[in-house]
Amino acid sequence: MGVILTGGRVVLAEGVRDDVDVVVSGERVAAVAARGSRADGQAIDVGGRLVTPGLIDLHVHGFAGACFDEGPGQGVAVLRGLAGQGVTSVQASLVSASVGRLEELLAGFGGVNRTVEGGAELLGVHLEGPFLAAAQRGAHDPAVLRPPTTADVGVLLEHRDVLSMITLAPELPGAVAATARLAAAGVVVAAGHSEARGDDLRAAVDAGLTHVTHLWSGQSSTIRQGPWRLPGLLEESLAADHLTAEVIADGRHLPPALLEIARRCVGDRLCVVSDGTPGTGLPRGARYRLGTVTCEVGDGVGLVVGADAFGGSTSALPAMLRHLTGDLGWPVPEAVAAATATPARVLGLTGRKGVIAPGADADLAVFDEGFHPWATVLRGRWIGPEGNSA
Repeated sequence: MGVILTGGRVVLAEGVRDDVDVVVSGERVAAVAARGSRADGQAIDVGGRLVTPGLIDLHVHGFAGACFDEGPGQGVAVLRGLAGQGVTSVQASLVSASVGRLEELLAGFGGVNRTVEGGAELLGVHLEGPFLAAAQRGAHDPAVLRPPTTADVGVLLEHRDVLSMITLAPELPGAVAATARLAAAGVVVAAGHSEARGDDLRAAVDAGLTHVTHLWSGQSSTIRQGPWRLPGLLEESLAADHLTAEVIADGRHLPPALLEIARRCVGDRLCVVSDGTPGTGLPRGARYRLGTVTCEVGDGVGLVVGADAFGGSTSALPAMLRHLTGDLGWPVPEAVAAATATPARVLGLTGRKGVIAPGADADLAVFDEGFHPWATVLRGRWIGPEGNSA
């Protein structure tokens, strides 16, 4: 028997509707029907709450003390914790490490069930490094950063079944050749933690790069050579008319003016990501690790201990949507699309994920006012406000 969500404000591609029910059959959305239409299933009245597609986090490292960098065992805890936040699909992000260690982690995630009971679906693994620029390393250990080699790429592509995205610095020796090979194998290649200039980015784009990792964070910007101004990766990314790009909208990484610039420049190609860490949900002062780097929960953000750098965020996606819509006034459908339909597009999942439409996966989130998580529908299964399944 299916589930019928009724009495909600439903976020559809055309806007928010308060006159429709969402009918779920098995693991798919069967229909978006006029409220009160006859349908088989258990009717659940959500009491005027907001119903969105399940949120998709393309860039998240951990949650509530658990971290993907520690392998599939802790990864399961992350996936289950995020499901309670209305996040139903996740790309597990790993920080920079040796290629040998990353190969070990990829093999581990490649051998697990990607749809664990009560957990968000694991869409794949995102390697944030180690092919990054040391000058833009942020919370990445400089000791493991390196340019990509043919051998490195070959090792990583042995795990193509689970490797879905890689962030690299396009200006590094071998980066363009690596981009071409990875993109040809279907891996999404993103520019990030980089000192790239326009020629570097254009060469990588010509080789197949399609995405930009967290705008303003770990990106070169405009410099002067004599009287000449040379745009950096940031400006080149904002000026591009075809690349998708991320922002961390936790209200700490980027002030409102920068989020508004990203919104105006990138438009419907903009993704909201959490860059969430094991510090998410922990009290201020709690410490956690990203690879070999020790971080601490600060005032609403992660900080690298002993360095002047952020150590990821300590917020999940609902808090990002609360900031965008409540504090900055973004329209709800626009903000929701940046955390659902656009991330699905980045990974080639348009139509299957990120929308409420017949035939789409029955992944849904129900929020109280202000995007406070209330319930989740996970692959057609209702997980109620107290974590109970109907």
